Amino acid sequence: MASHTQASAFALEAGVHPISFRTFVVRMVLAGLANAAIAAFLLFRLPASREPSLHSLFLRALMFVGGAVLAGMAGSRFYWSRSSSPFTTDLRLSFRRFALANAEAWVWIPAVVLLSREDSPLCAVLTALGAALLANGLRGALPRTTDLQNRQLPAFEFEEREMFAATLQTPSREAHGYLIAISLYLSGYLLIEHFALIAGIPLALCAFLIVWKLTLDPAPTTVSVSASTRAALRLASIAAAAVLVTLFVLMIGIGHRIRVEAGRASRARSSGDLAGRNPRKSADSGISGYESIILWPAPEKKQIVALLAANISPLATRTTKPLVIRFDGAYWYFQPPDKRPGPNAHEARGSPLAVDIGANNDFPLTMEAVQGLSAAIRTASYREIQLSIANRDNIRGPIVLHIQLTDTTAPGKPSLSLGGQPVLSSEPGRFSFKAATTEEVLRFPVPERITIRKFDEITVFFLPDAAYFEIGPKIAIQQFVFVPR
Repeated sequence: MASHTQASAFALEAGVHPISFRTFVVRMVLAGLANAAIAAFLLFRLPASREPSLHSLFLRALMFVGGAVLAGMAGSRFYWSRSSSPFTTDLRLSFRRFALANAEAWVWIPAVVLLSREDSPLCAVLTALGAALLANGLRGALPRTTDLQNRQLPAFEFEEREMFAATLQTPSREAHGYLIAISLYLSGYLLIEHFALIAGIPLALCAFLIVWKLTLDPAPTTVSVSASTRAALRLASIAAAAVLVTLFVLMIGIGHRIRVEAGRASRARSSGDLAGRNPRKSADSGISGYESIILWPAPEKKQIVALLAANISPLATRTTKPLVIRFDGAYWYFQPPDKRPGPNAHEARGSPLAVDIGANNDFPLTMEAVQGLSAAIRTASYREIQLSIANRDNIRGPIVLHIQLTDTTAPGKPSLSLGGQPVLSSEPGRFSFKAATTEEVLRFPVPERITIRKFDEITVFFLPDAAYFEIGPKIAIQQFVFVPR
């Protein structure tokens, strides 16, 4: 009779409160995260001062972390109190333990929001870290799955199944493996497309599922002072780390803002100088604000090229005179992880000698000069490539030019690297201020043992010193001279 009474009471409770325990927990977790994120986006910003003290930044980081915890707790408590679920009065699930577990993720929200405004991929990493800590904290705060199942089953039914449970139980089908794989691929794609904040969502789901599945069910959850104390101490240690990380993010944001303002002022001054010398070049200053740039050389009024003998063909096995190719390709400016300018790259005409192109963030600027050929050239016919350049770069530091030959018509587009050669006029020992351009010839020997038979594209990589990776060198390519063997 007692078993039938318990079964009827459970059925009545399920009919009045049809919400499941999993749905209830998901709603409360999302409510706290949403409120903390809204408060962070509305209130947490960099200080207005250009040179704040370390003490003020630390207090701001402490306020940001504390404000996120208070906002998340207020949101969770509001929905917890208004919920009609019976789990809000369950002795095995206390709001205090539940809030302490969720706060392990709330403390990272200020740093994530600040990094998202810098479009930094680190915000996705911190989002995944917060999700992993949230999963670990909820494992210790929530009742065991077996406890919930035993509570929901009638006593006599559970006793009959206990003897043959290991034999008769059908393994459940879980889709967490597919979700983890899809989340990883999706977050990687979003990071490549520079959606750092949105990439954190699937990455956080992936981290949560991994930690949740790898963590064993804890001991039966009981409301005790010692358990709450341990959870509070754990939260205090995590919050201290989050405050330090938020302080570091604030310092990075202040430094980045100073560099951006200095770069804008420098470009404004240089654009004013160029406008005074040649009004047509003043429009070039606008290309520095684009994600990637393709700079085409200005068309010459009269182009003079070396005449080639009629019997010389680029694909001939033997040649007797040098082959001269004037550079009329494009200069590429882009940033990693891109390998080339994007489809929406800004195209303009000009020379690297006359424009200032630099990065306005912390990512290095990649500069390449790409020369396409109308006909393929046989690689074994030449022993050396002489690269003529014009240098007007007034930054003291080594610059290396690297040449790569590519066969774009072959499968896989094989290439041959000819190594790098330093620009001597920019070496620290030979550096001098250049009021006019300095012409120089770099020699790149072609190895006898080659990996490609022909090529139809020449790429010149500009590799400045690591201290100046944010500035495009003021070096222009003039021509290529192929010396026969």
